[in-house]
Amino acid sequence: MPDENVHLGYLKTEGMKKLTLLAVFISVFSLCLVAQPPIEPVRRYEGTVEYQKTQQPATILEFRYPAKDLENAMEAFVEKQGGKIKQQKGFTYVKSMRIHERENRYYDMYYRIEGSGKGENAMSKIYVILAEPGENILLRSQQGENAAKVAASVGAVSFFGAIGSEVGSYDLERKLKEQQEEVDKAARRKTELEKKRERLLKELDETTQDLERQANELEKAKTILEQLKSSKKN
Repeated sequence: MPDENVHLGYLKTEGMKKLTLLAVFISVFSLCLVAQPPIEPVRRYEGTVEYQKTQQPATILEFRYPAKDLENAMEAFVEKQGGKIKQQKGFTYVKSMRIHERENRYYDMYYRIEGSGKGENAMSKIYVILAEPGENILLRSQQGENAAKVAASVGAVSFFGAIGSEVGSYDLERKLKEQQEEVDKAARRKTELEKKRERLLKELDETTQDLERQANELEKAKTILEQLKSSKKN
C-alpha cells in the first residue's frame, strides 16, 4: 500500500503542476491582450500604382505586418462598412461603399496588397484607389485632379485614419481565436490525461488486489510444501 500512495501522490502532483502552468500562461496572455494597440502604418503617402497598363494615383500605406493578415483585416473592414468584395484585374474591387460615417457619400474602391518577409520581419504595402461610383478610372486625366479631390475628402481622410485601429481590432480577434484554440486543445489534453489517470488508478487497484491474492496463494503453497516435507520425514 505505501507504493500505491506514492504513485497516487506523484500523479496528483504532476497534474497540479500542469494545471498551474496552464493557468499562469493564460493569465499572462490575457493581460497582454487587454492593451492591444492599433497597428498603424509606418508610412503613408500619395503615389501611383499600375492598373490595366495605366498609372493611377493611389494612397499608399506601409505596415510592419504580414500581407495575408492585412488582407484579412481589410476584408473585415470593408464588410463592416457594408461593402462587397470582388477580384478584378489583380485588384480587390468594392462597388459603391460608404467608406466612413463622417461623410454621407459612396465611393468605388480598388486596392492591392503586396508583402514580403515573415514574422517580425514581415512588411506589407496597400495601394488604394478611390473613385466616384461608376467612374471609369481609365479615363481619368493625366493630372489626376478628380483622384486628388476624392482622396482629400472627409470620408477618405477618416477612412485612412481608421485603418490602423481596424487592423489592430482584427489582430486582437485573430489572437483571441488562436488562444481559444489553444485553450480548447489544452482542455482536451487535460481530459485525456484525467481519463488515462483513471485507467491507471483502476489498473493499479486491480493489480494490488491481484498481488494480495497471489501473496495468499504463495503462503498457501508454502504451507502445503512444508506439510509434504513433514510427511516425508515421518
